[in-house]
Amino acid sequence: MRRVIPSRSALLAFESAARHQSFTSAAAELSLSESAISRQIATLENQLGLKLFSRIKKRVVLTKAGLLYSKQVRKLVEQLERDMLNIMSHGGTRETLELAVLPTFCSQWLIPRIRSFYQQAPDVTINMSAHSVMFLFQETAFDAAIHFGQPTWPGTIADYLFEEDVVAVSSPDLLTAGQLSSAEEIVNYPLLHLTSRPEAWRHWLQSVDIAETSAMHGARYEHFSILISAACAGLGIALIPRFLIAEELERGQLTIVSDCHLQSDDAYYLVYPEKNLSSNALQQFRNWLLNEVKIFLG
Repeated sequence: MRRVIPSRSALLAFESAARHQSFTSAAAELSLSESAISRQIATLENQLGLKLFSRIKKRVVLTKAGLLYSKQVRKLVEQLERDMLNIMSHGGTRETLELAVLPTFCSQWLIPRIRSFYQQAPDVTINMSAHSVMFLFQETAFDAAIHFGQPTWPGTIADYLFEEDVVAVSSPDLLTAGQLSSAEEIVNYPLLHLTSRPEAWRHWLQSVDIAETSAMHGARYEHFSILISAACAGLGIALIPRFLIAEELERGQLTIVSDCHLQSDDAYYLVYPEKNLSSNALQQFRNWLLNEVKIFLG
């Protein structure tokens, strides 16, 4: 049975017209006549058997079905653009490594060091995408990932990198006397939380024998990068791995408010399917990364 798939030109015409809410603007953007845009959308409407736009005097307005379809088509067009750019990056003589990486680990630890990798491997390009949860490699284009947790990612080899030393920090402006005189004082301040680690403050308070009544109170943030900014802005006290805030501590934007700290049971790992070990790009990145970890740990 022949599949009925709208033409690329019809989808592009519709996506542009839906985004601009105007056939005239869509025509200018795509370098077509307004009548050509109108014909493409009419063809699409005939294929779908429903109206995508309501014509009100000289204006066009998306119907309910048109609004729903426009969101789906926009995602499709954006994905096609990403796929095209991705495949173009694989051209020429350069090798490409597709890496899924934790957002703040990437910005605070990996990116500041990656220049030395390119000096060693000038023919390799690393494309990085932010990912915080596990996924199935066979359903993505990723060659490897940097993961925090346990080395239990299904179908992968996991190379241990390092653990976390988690400290309680805040802006110096939040505290009247710098470091707290006792850990018990910490509950007198707003506690800032990381969404993916909802039990962090509960565990910290338990470790210093403080009642947990206030452990779950306070604002929550999706990424460590946002949590770091919130702490620097004086919004409260946050639990953050020390290695992610080395610069903020050195510049005096953050201060460690208590000597009590947590050593995480989880760790950072480089994970990848075993079959990907044949990739020269992955081998070079893996060797460089493990060496960088040795330098970092001293």
